Amino acid sequence: MASATVTSGGITDVPANSVEIENLARFAVDDYNKKQNAVLEFVRVISAKKQDVSGVLYYITLEAKDGETKNVYETKVWVREWLNSKEVLEFKLVSTDTKGGGVSDVPSDTAHIENLARFAVDQYNKNQNANLEFVRVIDAKEQVVEGFMYYITLEAKDGESTNVYEAKVWERSWINSTELLDFKPVDVAL
Repeated sequence: MASATVTSGGITDVPANSVEIENLARFAVDDYNKKQNAVLEFVRVISAKKQDVSGVLYYITLEAKDGETKNVYETKVWVREWLNSKEVLEFKLVSTDTKGGGVSDVPSDTAHIENLARFAVDQYNKNQNANLEFVRVIDAKEQVVEGFMYYITLEAKDGESTNVYEAKVWERSWINSTELLDFKPVDVAL
């Protein structure tokens, strides 16, 4: 019987505040420190998923300190209990200088932000049967949630007039999910 929390690929939600998940996150940080001769300090688990494979593959988003800077990392930990084996398959930096769930500025001129802005315009067009044309990103902010929430201010053309819009896009890379949560015009006196 399928669970309501199962997503594509058999990936399911796992409580991020469990002792087991925290231990796996700490294990991944320690493994990274050993391999990279680094000194990251585990802070907290942000979110966690698991996938049953030959064993269990855990996808954990965590926060760790590098000196005084808090950063967000994604890790994949493969657990095979019958072999008494835990292995870190991936450990990568995904966001820097987090404010503990707060909203922080991000560079608006990156390909990733532009792609998210274009996605927002495309989704709006599809949902509203509109015909906006993306022009440029004006500003971007991100918030660490279960994944990342992006707040993007952008320009788009509606026929001959160029207008400013705000888009709210939720991205969860570990399940290949990008979702437009809000898209609205902004009254701007230019």
